[in-house]
Amino acid sequence: MRLRAKYVLAGELEVVEDGVVEVDDAGVVVGVGRYTGGVAADLGNVVLMPQLVNGHVHVLDAVIADRDDLYIDDLVGWPHGVKYHAVKNLVAKKKHISLLEKVAKRMRSYGTGCALIYAEYAARDVEEVFRKHGVEAVVFQEAHGGFPDYPNVQVASPVDHPPEYLRQLRARYKLVSTHVSETRDCHEAGDLDLALKALDADVLVHLVHVTPEEIAQIPPAKTVVVNPRANAYFVGRVAPVPQLLHLKPLLGTDNVFMNEPDLWAEMKFLHAYAAASGWALTEKDILAMATVWNWEKVRCIPPIAPGHRLRALAVAAPYIGSNVLKYLVKRATHADIVAFLEGASIRPAADL
Repeated sequence: MRLRAKYVLAGELEVVEDGVVEVDDAGVVVGVGRYTGGVAADLGNVVLMPQLVNGHVHVLDAVIADRDDLYIDDLVGWPHGVKYHAVKNLVAKKKHISLLEKVAKRMRSYGTGCALIYAEYAARDVEEVFRKHGVEAVVFQEAHGGFPDYPNVQVASPVDHPPEYLRQLRARYKLVSTHVSETRDCHEAGDLDLALKALDADVLVHLVHVTPEEIAQIPPAKTVVVNPRANAYFVGRVAPVPQLLHLKPLLGTDNVFMNEPDLWAEMKFLHAYAAASGWALTEKDILAMATVWNWEKVRCIPPIAPGHRLRALAVAAPYIGSNVLKYLVKRATHADIVAFLEGASIRPAADL
């Protein structure tokens, strides 16, 4: 099957005008290039791009939607934060599935094909519901000071636990993640050092207060995730993204109770913040944070390139001009999604 589009974002988001993508019967891409003739399914005036990846999101805390009346640690801090009591009660009463269904549907409608999800409780339910709705879920179960029966774990902050316990988590689990230097208090308590040396975390989230010297200590193999809207709202500053670019940071929307899990909104915010801050951050960088860098770091949503199964979005092309990357980052919204492509299957967005 050959698919033709006004633009194709091929490989590392290279713009191919009047592009064609050829997939085999298994839905694997076997060729990408400019259209030179022949039979092709014409997708029309669209940009064919990889589906989005939400690099960090708490979904169960939607139960306390729009609570913002307390300091961040009182809202989300382990173990006595408001969200822990609310989510634990929700799961105990078996009311979390219906909430997860709503969040998963909304995230899928935003073009999300994969998400790194922090689950305070019920990680297996989270994984099952999101996969049901077409979102590949890499879920991290909160450890709560114990050893949960799930392959991936997270701790809210490494300063919450003794170093020996952190080392045990590293030894027992496939993937380990934690929030790092989100607040000044945790940063000054040495959370990055604990995250790197005791926990040896695979995924480091936030990094709002880290210094250039500390960034230099982070091994390139680590995955770092920034959450600009949440950080700006909760702590009044954003992680130093330009200084993290060599680590290929991912982009997350963080707490559903505060932010709609919409990566188009996250990209727009980061684009505007970068302009206001004078950062040398390109539209290609920002889009890569929400797409192809995730494949390199966590194997979520492959690039549109030979050898990979096609998982793409057909997004309405710019209504004027040809600056595709700027249009996608600065102007496009989920309302511009025309179709979802999974292998050789094309599903209109209106059918979701």
